[in-house]
Amino acid sequence: MNQEERERALLKLVSDYQEGECQTLLEAARAEAGRLLSLAYRQARARLHARVVAERANARERVHAVRAERETRARAGVERANARLLELAWPWLREALVARWREPESRRHWIRFARLQAERSLPPGVWTIRHPPDWASSERMELASRLTGETGRPPRFLADGALRAGLVIEVAGASLDISLDGLLRDRPRLEARLLALMVRADEPMEAAP
Repeated sequence: MNQEERERALLKLVSDYQEGECQTLLEAARAEAGRLLSLAYRQARARLHARVVAERANARERVHAVRAERETRARAGVERANARLLELAWPWLREALVARWREPESRRHWIRFARLQAERSLPPGVWTIRHPPDWASSERMELASRLTGETGRPPRFLADGALRAGLVIEVAGASLDISLDGLLRDRPRLEARLLALMVRADEPMEAAP
């Protein structure tokens, strides 16, 4: 092998080495690029997922906030309407009770209820019964006769111009108020019952089978 042939062989060896190294480097670069691309894709997907999750959470919060605001406004509207209804219903309730006191049969039930409650809750002694000035004397005498027969103690009657309906029974420092004002004293509880009755009245009646 002459000098020229050796030079060509040497150049080919160098060329083959360079080509091999280039191929190795190129494959390594491609692998690294693929790894970096895959990592970048995963990171981008993770960021996108996090952003989507955050946007969904924000959207849910906005929806909940809108619903809460709407429900708050609706409750406020219902409360205003209920307050107005009670404002109208309360005088009606007072007058309805006065009308019941003026009707003889319902007044007898009222007086009987007052008597039974007083017998259960008041101590023994002579009753002082405060009553509306226009309460019929015949009914007072009927009650006095009954109480005298049961207890042996005739009651005392006292007309009270502040009473429109009902009785206030007093004995030994204790008092039982079954008058109009006494029955209406627990206004919050009565208003709650009035609202419940009004809601029930608004409910559709079930068809009879």
